Amino acid sequence: MSDKAFDCMSCGACCFSRNPRYLKLLPWDASRALPPDGLFSENGETYVKFECGHCVHLNLSNCKAACSVYENRPEACRAFRAGSFECVKAIRANGIMGERARAVPEVVA
Repeated sequence: MSDKAFDCMSCGACCFSRNPRYLKLLPWDASRALPPDGLFSENGETYVKFECGHCVHLNLSNCKAACSVYENRPEACRAFRAGSFECVKAIRANGIMGERARAVPEVVA
């Protein structure tokens, strides 16, 4: 795997998921200034919205994968480390900039 794979500003693999409940906020995230329109609640839990297969706070402009709420990002995002086991797993599952997560599944007739 190249060093570019661990460049969080060009990868974003950890910010992609088809699971709408992929990123649950923890109790200490309540004090973070996260835009309310990027969150939803269900059964007493609060989650970050995922639209088009990725976190709503992920800015994919200019061939970058930048977090638009980086200073206020949730604890789960803060704990995620570039090059960690979880990072490599996300890259394998989602691809760089979520290329696999965004791929439209083939429809079999």
